[in-house]
Amino acid sequence: MREEISRFIAGLEPWQYEVSGGFKLRGHYTPPSGKPVIHFLHGNGFNGLVYEKFLGPLSKHFDLFLSNAQGHGDSDAGERFTNWDDSAHYFSEVWQHYSSMWNDVPRVGLGHSFGGVNTLLMAAADSMLFDRIIMLDPIIGSRAFTLAANGMQFLGLSKYLPMVKQAKVRGTYWHDEDAMWRYFYQRGTFKGWDDDCLHSYIRHGMRASEKGGFELKCPPRIESAIFASYTSAIWTSLSALQIPADMLYGNKTYEFVRNTLPKLEKNYDLVSVHEVEGGHCFMQERPEEFAEHILSLLQDAQ
Repeated sequence: MREEISRFIAGLEPWQYEVSGGFKLRGHYTPPSGKPVIHFLHGNGFNGLVYEKFLGPLSKHFDLFLSNAQGHGDSDAGERFTNWDDSAHYFSEVWQHYSSMWNDVPRVGLGHSFGGVNTLLMAAADSMLFDRIIMLDPIIGSRAFTLAANGMQFLGLSKYLPMVKQAKVRGTYWHDEDAMWRYFYQRGTFKGWDDDCLHSYIRHGMRASEKGGFELKCPPRIESAIFASYTSAIWTSLSALQIPADMLYGNKTYEFVRNTLPKLEKNYDLVSVHEVEGGHCFMQERPEEFAEHILSLLQDAQ
């Protein structure tokens, strides 16, 4: 009997697709069952299965399609990461290929952080991909933030940003699971995480090393390149939206996100913004609670 891919999501199947960048993206999906479908995109350095405890309750009401970015999960790393706009294009290529499996049901785009922004870029570029989108703590700052981020990337200065430098020097090898647990538990990005969610990160974010022990699936060069880049299309994408969009942000998340997102609701008719309790990864802090929150949002919209 085949071992289940996920402890929390039953019936997942793997997929792979070669994108125009010349490498293969990979992920998982639950076979079409007649339910609406959620297309999920993860945050930088993670992959879809890391969110399995959060997504599990959603899978009782929705089919799931989990897409992993370049160098994340089992997706190919490719030669180099270019920018967020290319990532959104690759995600769209994949979804355009597979979405016909769910032609007759509502399709929801859901994404966290980097994945939330990519979901926005996808929906703005092609309004037929989703019927609505939900962004979880998307990395969106003010117009000045966007200009600064793109300017630093253009000038080659973004490599000096703290998050970029941290990603480059992060540990990548551990001799056993106990060592991994001690390294990540309640530290940095993982502070406040539910224990099961951290177990999911260790189980699905690592691979067996040729040296013995375990290593990160996501190469530091990819994670740091994502932190060092951004999109120039945030504001045009918000203006181009033709479907409803919800944004949830944690009241303890990055200050620039907290300062920016509430203002968007006033300027874009299709955007609704909701403050929730938690940090940037609030859905990994209380996964079941926020799964119910998402279900409530979607039910209210029907």
